[in-house]
Amino acid sequence: MVLPTLALTAISAYAQTQTLDPRIDACIGRDTNAAELTPHFKRMGKNCVRFTGGYSSLAGSFARLSYSTTNLLHAGETLSVSSEYGVRMRSVQFGFDKASLFGKPIETGAAIYAQRFHYNQGRESSIFAFQRNIPAFNEIGKDNLLNYVSHSNGVTAFVQYPIHGKFSHVRVAYSYDVSDFKTLSGSTGDYFDNLNFRHELKLIPCTNNIYDYSRCIDGPRSLIDIQASRLTPSITYNTVDHPIQPTHGTAITVSTAIGILGDVNTIEPSVDAKHFRSGFRKGHVIGIHLSGRVLVGYGPQVPPPFDRYYMGGENDIRGFDSWSIGPIAYMPSSTPVNVLNNDGTPRLLLVSVDGVRSFINVTQSIPIFRFVSVGGDTNIVTNFEYRIPLAEPLTLALFTDAGMNQLNFPGQLRVSPVRVNQLNSQFVQADFSGRFFIPPGTQAIRMSTGAELQVRVPRINAPLRFYLAYNPLAFRGILQRPIVADRSYFPNNATFLSATNTVGEPLPLRARHFAFRFSIGRTF
Repeated sequence: MVLPTLALTAISAYAQTQTLDPRIDACIGRDTNAAELTPHFKRMGKNCVRFTGGYSSLAGSFARLSYSTTNLLHAGETLSVSSEYGVRMRSVQFGFDKASLFGKPIETGAAIYAQRFHYNQGRESSIFAFQRNIPAFNEIGKDNLLNYVSHSNGVTAFVQYPIHGKFSHVRVAYSYDVSDFKTLSGSTGDYFDNLNFRHELKLIPCTNNIYDYSRCIDGPRSLIDIQASRLTPSITYNTVDHPIQPTHGTAITVSTAIGILGDVNTIEPSVDAKHFRSGFRKGHVIGIHLSGRVLVGYGPQVPPPFDRYYMGGENDIRGFDSWSIGPIAYMPSSTPVNVLNNDGTPRLLLVSVDGVRSFINVTQSIPIFRFVSVGGDTNIVTNFEYRIPLAEPLTLALFTDAGMNQLNFPGQLRVSPVRVNQLNSQFVQADFSGRFFIPPGTQAIRMSTGAELQVRVPRINAPLRFYLAYNPLAFRGILQRPIVADRSYFPNNATFLSATNTVGEPLPLRARHFAFRFSIGRTF
């Protein structure tokens, strides 16, 4: 599970011996003023040490140290090693890249990595690595929010070949990843542990030490040693004149990621297109971006929860909080509630621990539908910008972002059979089917519009930006969970009314209509 970040170069130190060409960036080895560079010269050796720091709405604040050397083996190769430490993500990576193979412009590369990622849906990192609460998430309750830590180790490799000149290429990439997940909230634990996404044809102990060839990988075991093997062919056409400050050109990438031979068997076709052209006055630029992707499982498997889509933030719809846009669902589960006496007072139990006697509340377990931010399987985003250059180095960009993040394959969102059988054995009258209940409203189109001030800073490969956004299509409503526990589950009417008032309390979702933020990089 490799996650992208946007970087701000804070300090760069170069140990360079022989450069290729004065137009080539000293550390990256690419022409920063061309859409694509196909070198036809003998590569010379050079070394580079770089320290970078930055901020991303997904990764938070981070610092990265990297070292690279080219032509060490006199074969035109680049070797690199990097380490990153951030608020949400920490990683180490070793990479190899070669621009030509067998005397032909076939680019190849590979990397091995180790990564730790912590995501907490209820908090957002600030530029100084402090945490600030998001009021809209706090109203829902911390135990209902997405909160987990993942540890991943893996390898990636690719081969790329130009077609029809220098503006197009085909690419085939392969990745193998082994991940462990630790959930940190009740909602995340229920969702990640019991979603029916793993399948192994080998004997695995299920309940009561009974062995079976069925899908018995559920509960916490389903989040350990998850092996994801993916093959991703893609084709790209790119005539954009500059990667950082584009003024004209078109870029289109079409790809399909296919999960093979691992625990995660999914197919994910995607398309990403952007176009730039001159605006209504000299120096003005119009930019349009469209991206779409679909995630679906095949065979006996469904997409895992950590691969589903979450939208919102600087990379897609700017006025919304990071990962705040996505479908909400209620999944079959259970929860403990306090037992009351007939008069409504708490029923207490006298216990003795190490000779110390105390009273504790008597509780009982009841069936419920638990609130879960499940993520989408269909994601479409459109962005429009009109960029107006002001006094150097400032640019004003008027923008409109819109998109949707939906569940179009609800049949692939279901609880594991082992968990369903457990719940129905304990709560016969609940008669859970394993399907999630999806309330209306949270899958509607979202839209954000506003103005963004971009500041170009020398030797930084991405602009600083400050933007004010208005969200005309923000969702503000009340979600009501289904009630499945009837009066027969409870010893008296007082306990029944207290429990239903607690677990059946409506949950408000109130996305903000206005947002002002600082960020680094570009949306597209």
